[in-house]
Amino acid sequence: MAQSTSAERVPKTMTDAERLNDKVMASREYDSNARTLLRPGFAQALESYAPHARPELVPSSREFIAVDGMPFIALQLALPSGASPDSIVFFGRVVDGDGKTIATYNEALPVQTSGSDKFVERSLVVPLVKSTGTFGVARGGEILGMTRIAFDPESVSTGAPAVSRLIVSSDVHVLAEAQRPRDPFAFGGTKVVPKPGAVFRRGDAVWLFAELRNPTLAADGTPHISTKLTIVPSNVSGPPTPAEATPLKGMAGHYGIGNPIDVAKLAPGDYTVRVVFMDLVSKQSFTREAPIHIRGD
Repeated sequence: MAQSTSAERVPKTMTDAERLNDKVMASREYDSNARTLLRPGFAQALESYAPHARPELVPSSREFIAVDGMPFIALQLALPSGASPDSIVFFGRVVDGDGKTIATYNEALPVQTSGSDKFVERSLVVPLVKSTGTFGVARGGEILGMTRIAFDPESVSTGAPAVSRLIVSSDVHVLAEAQRPRDPFAFGGTKVVPKPGAVFRRGDAVWLFAELRNPTLAADGTPHISTKLTIVPSNVSGPPTPAEATPLKGMAGHYGIGNPIDVAKLAPGDYTVRVVFMDLVSKQSFTREAPIHIRGD
C-alpha cells in the first residue's frame, strides 16, 4: 500500500511542476525575445520615425489576461499591399512615459492572410501602463513599413468581472491547432482576426467579439447576459437582447460573446459601434465602443 500511495503522489507532483515550468518557460520565451538587440539600421529607423515617411502599417491592439494570470497586449500589424506571403522581420521598441525602454523586438514572424489582408501579429508581455510602441517590418534589411502606437491599456485583474474592448472582424474561425496561453486574438480555440482599420464594404460580414471574464453565474451555473447595440450616427439601435456567452475551452471563467451586425444600409462614412453588456445576475453593466468605416465602393 505504501508503494501505491507513493506512486500516486509522484505523478501529481510532477504535473504541478510541469505546469509551473510551462508558465515560467513561456514567460522566459517572451522576456528573452523582448530584450533582443536591434540591428543598427532598425534602431536608427525607430529613433527617426516620422508618420508616412515610409509605408504606414495599420495596427490593432487589445489588452487581455491569459489563463495563467499574466496580462499582455495582443498586437496585429496589417502589411502594405503587395507584401509577400512568407516570413518577415518584425522589429520595434516600447518605451514608458519617461522614455525608458520597456522592451525591444527583432525576430522573424510568419505573414498571415485573411481575405485580401496580410498581417503579422505578436503578444507583448509588458506592463499595462501608458507607453509608446514604434514598430516596423523588414525583409533582407529593407524596411517595408512602420507605425507608432500610443498604448493606453486598461488595467486587467485575474478575478475581477470585466468585458474586453471590442474586436471588429470579418474573420472568425476555429484554430487548426491548440492555442498557447498568450497567442494573440485567440480565445479557447477560436481565432478572431481584427479587420485592419475596421474598414468594411456594405456587403461584408461584420462581427463584434468581446471576451467576458468572471461574470456572476446564475443558479444554472451559467452567465446570463444581454447586449444592446447602437451605431452612431445612424438610426440603428435595438432593445437589449439575450446574448450567448460561450465558455472558452481551457480558460476557466472566460467566455466569448460574438454577434454579427448588418451594415448593408449604412451610408459610406465613419461610425461608432456601441454595445452595452448587462450581467443580468449581478446587474453590472459594461459599455464598449469601437469605430468602423464603411467604404463607398
